[in-house]
This record gives sequence, structure tokens and C-alpha cells, in this order.
Amino acid sequence: MKKILLITSLSLSASAHARLDLSSLREAARSRDLPSIAKMADASNGETLEMYPRYYWLSSQLTTVNENDAQSFLKNYDNSPLAERFRSEWLKELGRRKSWASFNTEYAKSDNPNNELQCLRAQSAIANRETAPLLAAKPLWFSAKPQSEACNPVFDALFDNEELNQADAWARIRLAFADNRTDLARQLGGRVGNPGEFTAKNISAITANPDNQFSRQPLSAQAGRELAIYALGRIARSNPDRAASLLSGIEKQLPAADQRYAWQQLGLIAAKKQHERASTWLSKGDSEGMDSEDRAWSIRAALRFSDWGTALARIEALPGQEQQTSTWLYWKARILKGQNKTIEANQLWAAAAENYDFYGLLAREELGPSMEPANIRYKPNDIEIKQIRAMPGVQRALALIDQDWRIEAIREWNWAMKGLTDQQLLAAAELARKQNWHDRSIYSAERTRQLHDFSLRYPTPYLDLIEPAAKNEGVDPAWVYGLIRQESRFISVARSGVGASGLMQLMPATAKWVAGKLGRKNFNQSEVNDLTTNISFGTFYLRYIWERLDDNQILATAGYNAGPGRARAWQSGQALDGVVYIETIPFNETRDYVKKVMANAIHYSHAFEGQGLPLKQRIAKIAGRGQAVDAP
Repeated sequence: MKKILLITSLSLSASAHARLDLSSLREAARSRDLPSIAKMADASNGETLEMYPRYYWLSSQLTTVNENDAQSFLKNYDNSPLAERFRSEWLKELGRRKSWASFNTEYAKSDNPNNELQCLRAQSAIANRETAPLLAAKPLWFSAKPQSEACNPVFDALFDNEELNQADAWARIRLAFADNRTDLARQLGGRVGNPGEFTAKNISAITANPDNQFSRQPLSAQAGRELAIYALGRIARSNPDRAASLLSGIEKQLPAADQRYAWQQLGLIAAKKQHERASTWLSKGDSEGMDSEDRAWSIRAALRFSDWGTALARIEALPGQEQQTSTWLYWKARILKGQNKTIEANQLWAAAAENYDFYGLLAREELGPSMEPANIRYKPNDIEIKQIRAMPGVQRALALIDQDWRIEAIREWNWAMKGLTDQQLLAAAELARKQNWHDRSIYSAERTRQLHDFSLRYPTPYLDLIEPAAKNEGVDPAWVYGLIRQESRFISVARSGVGASGLMQLMPATAKWVAGKLGRKNFNQSEVNDLTTNISFGTFYLRYIWERLDDNQILATAGYNAGPGRARAWQSGQALDGVVYIETIPFNETRDYVKKVMANAIHYSHAFEGQGLPLKQRIAKIAGRGQAVDAP
């Protein structure tokens, strides 16, 4: 690397104006063409993106890089996402080399070390006979997921020092079974004496036919009890009532703590299936070992069937920080309002209304016009925008997006936004807007704390295409914009991990189905990213499922994300409060999606109409479950 830096200093005049070709760099990195990477590193000296070939030169030969070259890169390009990426790789290499002094120095500079690096830090503590860093790694044991191999000697040391014991081993086995990670549970059996019941054959048989486990009595050994609880969970996923019946039959053979845990797990599984007895089963269990997600589901189980007293008690039992989220502030206030405790309810709604999210908007509507947001707007001037453009990270982000290195560009932009004032964030948002980089404009604008510009948070690009298409299909343009903002952040070439494409994220099967409905006989999937086609197809499909889901925006929004069949299945047999329906959607992604789309729609409706349709009016009651729809 020193040689490259020397060559760079000599050839600056000849190469300073040459543009680095990122496509060639990526190809050279993939093929480990070190001479080509070195040549690009030399030629790019003085360019905005000069660190990128240098990074790939080092990363491609990490096991032979000397510490001086690594430190030179980290020093020259400090406080950048690429330096942090290299630091993470370099720390792993230092750990492999057992260079603990250098590792500890660099680890202290790490922005957010992952579990593997934390375990390597603990390994350095073992080597240096330090206690605190080793104990700091102890919480990593309690995970349902396999950990890095770097953690194995750390866990061995913790067991040897009796900081972890057999009870902790059984606790992790239980976590693994609850997460259906049977291979991990079986591997962990070595920590508890390799129980004979923990053979791969036996666990596979229980997985395939969990009912058979209950003919294997008694349940005196802990391994048998853990397998029985695992089998109950398997059964509960398809038949909660049968699982409850089986648990009732064996619970006297279980220690009290195991009884409570089994009912807790059954209740959580049933809650996600919206089962009417889920809350009752949870009440037979306890909150021991529950994480925030589990605690949320215990509340949702009560909300789903209007068990307001239990829901309130569970909200009040949450840790303090969880209670202060807009979600539980809203629900606690709503329950108290139903108990005629208006003053207490209004105080909680006022706290929730400080947020601009779904529940914050609902809280504002409960409080009335007096709680309308101050909407403090700030417009950055040209000097402020130029100052943002001059930031090295922003320059790199713009240069990267110019060559369609979108992921790297986003990393650079997001990193550059750290620690900026509200004025600077809005200047950055305005700069991104002028570059038609709408997703980063939104990202920057919605990070402000006191000064806001909602036209940047909720932009209306492609208005000449979206508004006519929405009106042509008879759907609310604000709703369509709210959906697009959540689907793609207005990235016209966006593509999801499951294959959805374009502004409105159309799946190939959906696009083909819509094309058939519209008589597009020669439709080609490549057309789905065309703006006009994508918007036309997306609004058609949204209108189609809206009409077939009772003209209900909540059901249609859920159906757009998870499929109309699922949106129907999540209805109750009886009419259901719309907010309860949303909060008890089993899919985390869809629940969050519906909340955000509906909140977006409110903000857009204000932009379009000056006075939007209230959120409470958009969230109509959900009718009892009807017939399934025939859309794909």
C-alpha cells in the first residue's frame, strides 16, 4: 500500500481529473485483480471516491496486509462508513492473528461492534486476564440464534469460571426450541450432559409428529419436559385448542415454573393466531423471560377481544421506557377514557401527540384542534445548501449515486447526516430533493426534532402521473401517495427481496394478472419499471382489492402488502374496531406498513386539500369476516 501511495503522489497531475469507473472497480474486486485495483488506486488520487479502490486493495488481501497500511487507511479516511467497514474486517483479522494489543486499540474506535467482535474483545480479555470485558459478553449466550465461532472459547471460559451454569444452558436450549432451531438445541445438549432424548432422530420425529411425545411418560427429566413443551408449541401452531387440552393433561407433572412457561408460550402462539383464549392462557403463565415483542403480544391478545382491564394492567406492567411509546400511551389513554378518566387520558394523549406517527396523529384527533402541530417550518438558504454539498460524505454519496452505486451511496449519505442540526438536515433534504434523490430527502427531513418541512418529508414527485391515475381508478390520491412513500420512497427502479418492482412494488404475478385484466396481451415484465405502467397497474390493483375488501382502506392497505386473502383472514367473526384490527395484525411488517401508510395518507391529504380527512374516519370499523377474494 505504501508503494501505491508513493506512486499516487508522483502521478497526481496526470490523473486528478480522471473519473474513477466504479463498474471496472467492482469487476476487478470480484476477480481479485490486484494489479488493476492498484492502478485505479493510483489514478484516483485526489478524486472524491479515492478511498474506494484503496479499500478494495486492502480488503482483497486482508490476511497479508501489514498493520501500518491498515492504520494509514483508517487514519486517512476516518469518520466514514467505508473506514468503519474496513475497521470491522481488520478487527476480525487482528483477532485471527491474536494481535490483542492492536485489536483493543482499534476496537475502542468501533462505532457499533457486532456480536463476533464483542466475542473477540472477550477473547482478548481472556488472554490478558481481564474480567470486565469477559463478563460483558455473558448476555450474548442468551440467544435463540447460533453465535459466531469466535464466541465458543468465550462461552467455555464463562462456564469454566461458573459465570454460566447448567440452568443457563437449559435456558438457551429453551430459547432455541421456542424459535424452532432444533439443530442448535441439540448442539447445546453437550452443555447439559448430552441427554439421550436429544438425538437428531428423536427430535426430528417430534418435529414431524409432536403428538407422539405425549405417550412418552413420565416427564421427570428436564430433557423430556423441554421436548414436551417444544411439541406443544408445534401443535399450537396448527391447533391451539388441542395444545391447551394436552397441556392441561400433563401440567401436574411439570414444576410450577415450567407450567407457567408452557402456558406463556401457548398464549403467545395463540395471540399471533388471534385466538379468543390467548389472553386467558397468557394469564395462566407469567412474564418471566418475555422480551418487548412478547409483552406487546400479551397486550394485543387482550385488546383483540376488548378485555380492557387486562390490557391496561399489562400496559402498566411494562418497563418504563416501553410504556412511553406512542403506541401504549395511546392505548392506555383510550382505556382510561372509557373509564371516564378524561383528565388522565388527555395527559397521555398529549404526550403521544408529540410524535408525528400513526398513534401520534390519532392522539391529536382525540384532543381536538387545540393540539394541532405548530408545524414550525424552516427553509434553508443557498449558502446552507452549498455547505452541505461541500461535506466530504455528501460529495461521495452524490458521486456514488451518479454511477448507480445505490447501497454505498445511501451508506455515505446516512453517515454524513449523523449529528447535524435541524437546519443542516433540512438543507441536506433540500439538496437531495434537487437531485431527485427522494428517499434520502425524506430520510434527512424526517430526522429533524424541532424545525420541520413536511413538504420534504412527504414529497409529491410524479404528480402529473399519480394524481390522474388515482382519480381515474376512483381512489384517494393521498392514499396512493402514502402507499408509494412506504413501498419505494419514490425510487422508480426499486426492487424488493421477493421480486416486487417499481414505485408501487408490483410482484410479477400481480403485474401479469393486471395486464390481463387491462387487455395488455403483449405485456412484458420489463415494462413494470416504466413509471406510467407501474402507476397505472398499481392503482388498478389497489382499487380492485379495495372494492373487494368492503371499500375499506385498512383492509385494502393490509391486502396490498400481505395479500387480500390474509387481510380477510385477519378479520374477526364479529365487527372489529379498525385500530384494534391494525394493532393485532400478526405480521410485524404488515402491521407497521399499515400504520405508516395511513399516517402518510393524512399528511398527504393536508398537502392536497389543506384540510385532510381525519384519520379516525379513514379507519372505519372492520366488518365480520366474509367470503375470500379472488385477486392473486
